[in-house]
Amino acid sequence: MPLEGSLKELSLTNIIQLNCNEMNTATVCLLHEGKEGIICFAEGAIVHGAVEDVVGEEAVYELLSWPDGSFVVQQGQEAPEKTISSNWNSLLLEGMRRLDEEEALKWESVEVEPEAEPSDNGDDMTRLARELKTISGVEGTVIISHDGVVFASDIAGNPEKEGAVAVFVGNAAKEVGETMRLAPFDWGLITMGKDRMLVIEGPTFFVGLALSERASPALVSAEAGKILS
Repeated sequence: MPLEGSLKELSLTNIIQLNCNEMNTATVCLLHEGKEGIICFAEGAIVHGAVEDVVGEEAVYELLSWPDGSFVVQQGQEAPEKTISSNWNSLLLEGMRRLDEEEALKWESVEVEPEAEPSDNGDDMTRLARELKTISGVEGTVIISHDGVVFASDIAGNPEKEGAVAVFVGNAAKEVGETMRLAPFDWGLITMGKDRMLVIEGPTFFVGLALSERASPALVSAEAGKILS
């Protein structure tokens, strides 16, 4: 029996994660404002995407940008063709990066009042980021709000990009947990090649900790919990 629902209740990101993690072969049909699209899975890999005349990865990125709509998941239905070979994690991260860029462009076009001088709270976040980096095995830190605003960072590279990964993992884990009625999200680990990031949820923010190769996520999480409490 096909699974049907609304993208507001179960996001496409979660649908992709569930099908890939469960190694499903399935086709997801989506509808948004009269436009139709599909994403096809084969043994847990995304192998095809299409939205009208657009196919492949670009179709997946467009589908990920749909804020609402309906979906139907048909298990066991194979893809009509293979147009995608990239890893599904890479597709989600690239889709998220594009959405962040689009949102940033929208804000750049809006005239806003000058912001007040940073409060002591910003200094507190900076001190917190530096303190977290002193934990053995931590090579960098980023503290970011649930909606993607970087509060503070002490990390090599682009803190906005690293923070976006932390927000994506944290929010996705929370949504999946709520959907499947699992225990509340505490911490999670994401591996991208040789890079590892530990994501911890704070009171009003997520913490992303870049780990060294031999660092224990559980031990680092325990030490970070002491600092955050």
